[in-house]
Amino acid sequence: MIYLDWNATAPLRPAARSAWLAAQDTSWGNPSSVHGIGQRARAAIDGAKTAMARLLGCRGYELVLTSGGSEANALAIHAALSLDPQRNSIVASAIEHSSVLRNASARGALTVVGVDPVGRIDPAALAAACGPATALVCFQYANNEIGTLQEIPALIAAVRAVAPAALILLDAAQGAGKRPLHLGALGVDFASIAGHKFGAPLGAGLLYARTGLKVPPLIHGGRQQQDRRSGTEDVAGAVALAAALGDALHDSAQSEERCRNLLDSCFSTIAAELPEAAWIARAAPRLGHTLSLAHPGIDQTALVQRLDLAGIAVSTGAACMAARGEPSHVLRALGIASELARGAIRVSIGHQTTTSELDAFAAAYVREVRLMLR
Repeated sequence: MIYLDWNATAPLRPAARSAWLAAQDTSWGNPSSVHGIGQRARAAIDGAKTAMARLLGCRGYELVLTSGGSEANALAIHAALSLDPQRNSIVASAIEHSSVLRNASARGALTVVGVDPVGRIDPAALAAACGPATALVCFQYANNEIGTLQEIPALIAAVRAVAPAALILLDAAQGAGKRPLHLGALGVDFASIAGHKFGAPLGAGLLYARTGLKVPPLIHGGRQQQDRRSGTEDVAGAVALAAALGDALHDSAQSEERCRNLLDSCFSTIAAELPEAAWIARAAPRLGHTLSLAHPGIDQTALVQRLDLAGIAVSTGAACMAARGEPSHVLRALGIASELARGAIRVSIGHQTTTSELDAFAAAYVREVRLMLR
């Protein structure tokens, strides 16, 4: 099987697997227990947090272990809305992940800010949406469907200028492990990280909450993690998360450039055979791992299924929304014509992807699209 859905989940990195297995053998105790076995587990978690903090440019106690990016986003939203009852408004861009948009709309008054045709947020538009009642402003490091990068410092400055009391949540699910992040210097209040996007086990994530912020728990119980998230910590998951992050960042720049070149070549091959094929948001500053590929007159779900039968795994967009069969809210926000959006698939790759795999995908894509257009 050729796997081209890395933005949904990256394969488990060998370093993460080794770290997970070792932790299961040596650090299997309850980290809240005061005996030696429990304290060995506590030391493993503390070591993992320290290692990740060094890689992320923050402090270990600013990191909260979560089950993934969605929980981290929910916890940040919960925390921001708990600080001041007079500030109950949330501002987010139209292309945010559903875990932000749906949690925000369920918890507060959500103001959605549009984006330009390649998915960039205008700092002035973001500032105009903020006001005295704004509790939280949310935007992504990079979009999960099209790869577009936001101008983070400009967005932060725009928000701080008009709503200095508002908190800022950076959804870094698609940035962490792919580019270096220096969260403390960046100046955000919260950041969410999903480990499985860069080769950690499923179910391992982080919320960064800057020093001084009170984070009341969503899950109550034993008051673990400074009473920010109750529940016995996943020691092996934390250790594997740290190992995956370090391994991913070791050669992230070279890996991204290689991925960018592979996708450029792949699209050139496809476009030479199918002139109507489109690379959505190609002109944007973007991560090099993602190709949003569309062709008019094609049903995206049927195309993904046909490619799957041909031994190639791609997606229609965000994996958590793909099964719903709905048009992508991201492509709608970009103003993509509905006929083209209905034929859009996401190709996302990583450090293990080979030239021969993308050559095989390009050939299969051209073949299947031609058959579907008959």
